[in-house]
Amino acid sequence: MKYVVYGLTSVLTSTTAATAVMHYAVALVRTGGSDLVAVPAVDIAGVPITVEIVLGPGIGVLAEPAADDLLEPEHREFVADITERTRTALERRPERA
Repeated sequence: MKYVVYGLTSVLTSTTAATAVMHYAVALVRTGGSDLVAVPAVDIAGVPITVEIVLGPGIGVLAEPAADDLLEPEHREFVADITERTRTALERRPERA
C-alpha cells in the first residue's frame, strides 16, 4: 500500500495503483498535458472510495510507503487504464530535434 500525497492531503491506495499514477504524472509533465484521474483508495475506516485528482505540469504529487496490507487490492482495471493513458500520452510526445 502507498499514500498518494496531493496538496495538503493523502489517499491510501494499492502500490500498483500509486506507481501507475506516478508514471502517468511524469508522462503528462513530459508532454505538457493534464488529466483528471479517479484513483481507487480506502478511507480511514478502510472503506473503498474513489478520489479524483488532477495531474499535469506544475502539480506536485508523490507516493510514500504505507504499512503492508495482506488484503491489498490489485486495482487491475485502474492500473490497465492508467498504463494505457500513459502509453498514449508518450506516443503523442513531440520529437526533439
